[in-house]
Amino acid sequence: MTHRNSQISFGVAPSLLAFVVGLRTPLDTVILTGFICCGLARLARFNATVALIPKDGGGKAKYFEGLPIPSSLGLVAILAYWTKRGWITGQEGIPWGTVTLWGIEGGRGEIHVASIMFGLWAAAMVSKTMRVPKM
Repeated sequence: MTHRNSQISFGVAPSLLAFVVGLRTPLDTVILTGFICCGLARLARFNATVALIPKDGGGKAKYFEGLPIPSSLGLVAILAYWTKRGWITGQEGIPWGTVTLWGIEGGRGEIHVASIMFGLWAAAMVSKTMRVPKM
């Protein structure tokens, strides 16, 4: 699989799925777009730094720098589980609900708590200090 295909499969697909199941507030959209951008940045950094990561005796890198992008299947699994259990019922029916960060005339800063999970995952993908050992 090429890196471009990996980005579609593991970067765009989880965000698109989250949007489809109901993470659609403006702040949700910002976080989901950020998730896609972090996936792209993660793959770009991998391509640029793969030669710098220490290798084992067989010539394979000893660890991943940041979460590898295929780990985003964990997010897809969570959404699939919630769907199977009937916990997703449109934008209002997402587990953990929403939080209003601000409420001013002309708009509300509302975000689904589940979107924060995508934001944290994105940050872990581009983390320079997180080292995930290869198995």
